[in-house]
Amino acid sequence: MKDKVILITGANKGIGKSLSLRFSKLGVNIVLLGRDEESLDALYDEITETSSAKPLIVKCDLNDLDSLGAKQIKDEIMNAYGKLDGVIHNAARLGKMSSIEDYEEDVWKEVFNTNFHSAFILSKELLPLLKIAPNGRIIFTSSGVAEVGKAYWGAYAASKFAVKGLAEIMRDELDSTTNIKVFNFDPGKTRTSMRASAYPAENPNDLKQPEELFEHYLWFFSEDSQLSVQHYFKFKN
Repeated sequence: MKDKVILITGANKGIGKSLSLRFSKLGVNIVLLGRDEESLDALYDEITETSSAKPLIVKCDLNDLDSLGAKQIKDEIMNAYGKLDGVIHNAARLGKMSSIEDYEEDVWKEVFNTNFHSAFILSKELLPLLKIAPNGRIIFTSSGVAEVGKAYWGAYAASKFAVKGLAEIMRDELDSTTNIKVFNFDPGKTRTSMRASAYPAENPNDLKQPEELFEHYLWFFSEDSQLSVQHYFKFKN
């Protein structure tokens, strides 16, 4: 993994932060994409103080990302590293737990922009870099509510259904024509701020820590995963 370059969206908290720290300790240069500058700066400092990795901060609100912004991100990566080995689409917004009848249109659009449209725009723009990587990887983040529609999960569930479709389409397009592997991973019940918002009555001590997911993500970047015919993976809680 040493000297690989991986972009992680939502890198400044939760699962994204945990992955950024753990991969950095293996010598991976992480492109830290997030919207909160203060927490990104703190994470950058922690990485540079505890590892030899050379992270790059990209401050970006994925709700506002367009093709020009994605090109600027690609240019920043090329200027800093000259390559890209993988993308982990981790960032997401929960939005509102509400019936469809009561769901506000602006919140719906914001959730879809962050969870789905930004993943499409970034993947599309970064594909040329991943195609020239020895073993490019794109990892989408799924959810149990993308398997069966559930009442009151609104835009979050619908956007995760869309992400599932995007991942399957890209896998079908890329699997036999490039070295890129596309995975869709459901991390399951994990102690994050989003989980706490969705399940406020749940005891957080009953949930696994984000650090417990690392070995799965590490496998996605391994040589063994190149032989995988599976696309969708789910953490067994």
